[in-house]
Amino acid sequence: MLETKHLVIFRTIAEVGSFTRAAMRLGMSQPAISQQIRALEEQAGVPLLVRRGRSARPTPAGEMLLHYARQVLTKLGEVERALGEERGGQAGLLRIGAGGAVCQHLLPGVLGEFRRRFPKVDLEILSGHTDRTLERLKAAEVDVGVVTLPIRAPRIRVTEIGRDELLVVLPAGHALAEKSRLRPPDLIGQPFIIYERQTRATDLILGALLADGVFPRVVMEMDHLEATKAMVAAGLGMAVLPEWTVRAELANETLVARPLGKAGLWRSWGLAMQDELSTPVAARAFVRMCADWLSRAFAA
Repeated sequence: MLETKHLVIFRTIAEVGSFTRAAMRLGMSQPAISQQIRALEEQAGVPLLVRRGRSARPTPAGEMLLHYARQVLTKLGEVERALGEERGGQAGLLRIGAGGAVCQHLLPGVLGEFRRRFPKVDLEILSGHTDRTLERLKAAEVDVGVVTLPIRAPRIRVTEIGRDELLVVLPAGHALAEKSRLRPPDLIGQPFIIYERQTRATDLILGALLADGVFPRVVMEMDHLEATKAMVAAGLGMAVLPEWTVRAELANETLVARPLGKAGLWRSWGLAMQDELSTPVAARAFVRMCADWLSRAFAA
């Protein structure tokens, strides 16, 4: 098998036209250069260079080898640069797990900034609620997960990034919109739309209502955020949603939103990843950037 160092020496001699100049460029002695070329010709089984005085040029077999040597060495250089970039977090693949609403409303902004800083890092986004994201994280199917807290999982590191409030979302003109804050009993008898039944947010919402003796009259269960908001806007029911998912509708007054309970209904968010030693550099950079970006987005 041809050795890379032999190809480098051979290419250099062919380019500069002299063993002496090649030795100077490579920082080697001329006898060492000659020895390496003899070894290469023995391996190839044919003469590769013709020496005339102090100059040297490839033989026909050498011209063919030079053509392929340039291609091989170029590709090897590309591989070395790519590996170096990945070691430095400048290239590679980053897999992110997050819920559908986060993917729609929050991730585009931070991923746009991340892509500008790390243009050679490919991104793969897997949508799923917190428990599904944790399963993927444990199975090494994702590198970072945007999750709701608390979580208890061995060998998982969590960076807390902030809190958001879940609000009762009503159609414009609803009678309850006259109140600045709603109590669970205000929802008795009201048609209720559940967004994503199998999530911690739904458990939190239903737990708050049931603790006050309120059994919601569920008329729909939706797994699509935009469809949920459309149903509410059409007057078909109310829903409890994160404030940041309805900012556009609140601004154009197609929906109204009110806090639930005396203290409101709040939850905490975090970024989860596996142990530091097994986490790619790009993932750690994303966590730092995402923590700053999302904490501001929740507080906006």
